[in-house]
Amino acid sequence: MDKSCVYEDKYFKVISPEFPLNCKDDGGHLILIKKVKVTDRSDLTYQEAIDFMRISMIVGKAMYEVLGVERMNYEDLGNWGIDDPGGAKMHLHFMGRAKEQTHQIRGQHIFLYPKGHKIYQGHLKPLSEDQLRILRERITEIQQEPKYQKMAELAEL
Repeated sequence: MDKSCVYEDKYFKVISPEFPLNCKDDGGHLILIKKVKVTDRSDLTYQEAIDFMRISMIVGKAMYEVLGVERMNYEDLGNWGIDDPGGAKMHLHFMGRAKEQTHQIRGQHIFLYPKGHKIYQGHLKPLSEDQLRILRERITEIQQEPKYQKMAELAEL
């Protein structure tokens, strides 16, 4: 598992992007990526769909606890890759929402500049290595809870 990865299993991994869409000061940004690319969640097998929901619940809970965010936004976008070879790829953004917002407005939707905007070239800070380490540890602990164990069993993990 590379240092930007906070979770990985046979279907998915969760990474901290080098150039986030949501600054760590605003609550942070992680991305759930499917290892074998699909264009839409309707393309998932039932096992992958269960795991997709399981991971989103675990990672969201960990972000609440570790980062102290006020709210979580789970964003299933897929527009920016529409013109890429093979088209857009299904993925899920985890956007923490801090009580005190720097680049966002509390209580409003996440504001995204257009693809390629200079704000995404290093202005927004990624989660720190220490935050990622603690998230990894907490995600490992949360996975042991009975409901997540049952979901893992149903997902054939």
